[in-house]
Amino acid sequence: MRRANVVSGMLLSLFGLVILFGVIPWQIDSGPADMMSPRLVPQIMMTIVVALAVLLTVLNRRSRHEGGDATPSPFSWDEMRALLKIGGVFAVSLLLFEYASPLLAGLALVFGALFALGERRPVVLVLMPAGFLLALWILFYKLLGTAIM
Repeated sequence: MRRANVVSGMLLSLFGLVILFGVIPWQIDSGPADMMSPRLVPQIMMTIVVALAVLLTVLNRRSRHEGGDATPSPFSWDEMRALLKIGGVFAVSLLLFEYASPLLAGLALVFGALFALGERRPVVLVLMPAGFLLALWILFYKLLGTAIM
């Protein structure tokens, strides 16, 4: 049950942040300068939702028995490290996609994920990103006749 609470808290936090920083600014106009913004109440509500989701995650991540002994965490530190590594790989890939090119972003995503999760065979580290990006190039440019960007 604790694991489900942690996962649902993390997903709800992510959902709330997407709504807070993505959907609300894109869908609700800011309004005139001399009155309260129509975005204010939705932003307040989503901030509360995100805060409660983070609280759910933190409380279930560090839950204790009635006797005061700490129960083991529902996620191991190795799982949390892997999550942070993959998150970092995705962040770097998004930055490369935005400021460099989709090709570099794709290479960084596939190669970085393989390397971060422990793959060390050079043939796999080279051929998997190359094959994957070649297949995407054939799909988008040759079969669909459109560019990725």
